Order: sequence, then C-alpha cells, then structure tokens
Amino acid sequence: MEAKYEIAERPAQRITGRLWEGTFVDAADGAIHRLIAEAQEHRRRSHPKDHSALIGLAWDVRTDGFRYLVGYAGESRTTFADPEHLDLPAMRFATTMHRPEDGDVFVQYRKMFDWIAATGYAADTGHLHYREEYEAGFISPAASSLRLMVPIR
Repeated sequence: MEAKYEIAERPAQRITGRLWEGTFVDAADGAIHRLIAEAQEHRRRSHPKDHSALIGLAWDVRTDGFRYLVGYAGESRTTFADPEHLDLPAMRFATTMHRPEDGDVFVQYRKMFDWIAATGYAADTGHLHYREEYEAGFISPAASSLRLMVPIR
C-alpha cells in the first residue's frame, strides 16, 4: 500500500523529556526503543489515566549519528528524572502514518522527502529535522504504527 502524505499543523508547545545522542549503530541496536519504553513505563506509573502520544524529536548533528528528545507535550517533572525541555513554535509538517508492513522507516522518510519536493514544499530544519508521534503502547516500528513528520515551509 502506497503511503498517503498530508500537511499537518502542530501548535506552539513545550516538549518535556529525555535527550539522547548517539550513533546510527547505537540506535539500530535498540537505544531509542529502550528510551521510548522507559518513558512510556514512567508515564504509565505517574499518570495511569493519561494516554497522550509520546513525541520524538530528532536532529542530525553529525555524520554518524543524531540527537533525539523523547517526551510529552507539556511539563511533567514526574515522568522524567532531570527532564529536558524544548519550546517549539507552531509548526507545519509533511506527515504520514508508518505501519509495520511499510518496512524500513528510513525508506519511508526518503519517499516523504521526494513528495515534499514534488509538491513545492521544502524541509525546514530551523528547529528540528524530524518529529515522530507514538501512541501509548508503542513497541517498535516492526510491531506498532507511528506518525512520521518532517517540518516544512
């Protein structure tokens, strides 16, 4: 099934979470998945009735790796020990849902960049490179869906 791309807006918001920086190899070995699972478990314990989407923000900061903030919209000091905060302005994104049967996430992002260029938009990396939204209970891209988002102008 071919991906459906859309334009989505997100309001100005504070993302509160934990910052990770590492290599693509570290990420492929599960570093990000462990961070996501830890964040979800802490949130489940501290806010059992809250099923807010977990948000991942990425910056390509070096040729062999990236920086990733995993957190929630708002400011909850109970979810993370020593939380990091990032205040984002209102932003526009190209977006699509990535389902387990869609295969590799990076292939999906490449297709999204092709769609962005073909429709006359351009990626806007002034604040971040990628945004991902994970529903409560997310396990991995091979087992769960997630929303892929690229900021555009």
